[in-house]
Amino acid sequence: MKNPFRFIILGLSLSAVTISCNIFYSSVRNIPVFFSSPEKVENKISDPVRKNVRLSALWIGHSTVLIQMDDKVIITDPLLTETAGELARRIIEPGMDIDNIPVCDIILISHSHFDHLSLGSLEILETKSSGKALIFPEDAENYIPQYNFKMIRMKNDRGYRKNITGETKTVDGVKVTSVFAQHWGGRYGIDGYIWGDNAFTGYIIEYNGLCVYFAGDTGYHENKFKQLGEKFKIDLALIPIGPCADCNQCGTYNHVFPPCAYNIFRDINAKYMIPIHYGTLMLADAHPIEPLGEFQKIIEKENAQDIIFPLKIGEQKIIYELE
Repeated sequence: MKNPFRFIILGLSLSAVTISCNIFYSSVRNIPVFFSSPEKVENKISDPVRKNVRLSALWIGHSTVLIQMDDKVIITDPLLTETAGELARRIIEPGMDIDNIPVCDIILISHSHFDHLSLGSLEILETKSSGKALIFPEDAENYIPQYNFKMIRMKNDRGYRKNITGETKTVDGVKVTSVFAQHWGGRYGIDGYIWGDNAFTGYIIEYNGLCVYFAGDTGYHENKFKQLGEKFKIDLALIPIGPCADCNQCGTYNHVFPPCAYNIFRDINAKYMIPIHYGTLMLADAHPIEPLGEFQKIIEKENAQDIIFPLKIGEQKIIYELE
């Protein structure tokens, strides 16, 4: 009998080559970007936290969203630097000036890839949010230096092999649950496959009767997102729509494109959605803004203009206000 491990090793090798080629291709695509300055964001918001707001979201760019839930401020996958791991440079600057980013009660990291775990951005946040919670999935600690944050590691069922939830922890009154995502871990692409790194997750954030879902990066699964919708009553969903090659297709195993981003929104039965993970970095065949054009077609087809809110970078959407 032939050695069965030969096929496993071959598969891992092919995956590694594919990922390495993608990283190389992304780097080549970014060469022209490094010779130009990021586009400026006009009329940036200087005071994003408001006393009369119960739930709001300000899109800083890529997967970085500043969320207000009553008196709590949460930031997702902060990317505040001009580059992501020196491999990709922003085509548009962050939607907030660093000096105007408020103290963040919780910093969420969905996974350890360069465009989501930005060490330079964590250093920036550390100046104002020292001692606050930095929450990340199990295995991501291998890539995070020691900061002056409250370091909180979340289990994720070894990459959500069986369950749709990892664990729940209450942090400063906010209930955070790690939930299903279909992605891969590692820092450099190849390592996540070779070493079996499962540093990826989505999150459910609950506070004062409010519920926000942050998907991180994920592919589509027909059943598991429906299970999330049955388990949680989600007010606002932050779901990626890019990067994409053929943007009218569902996506890949690891990333959803616009059609399946909408499927996730439908499956989890959220009240409102803000699309993220596009328009900022040159990471795929399509231009970074192209996913939005395809997603706008879906919004119009589904007559969902009142429940899905594509934002400009730097724009803030107030979901609920105090009466």
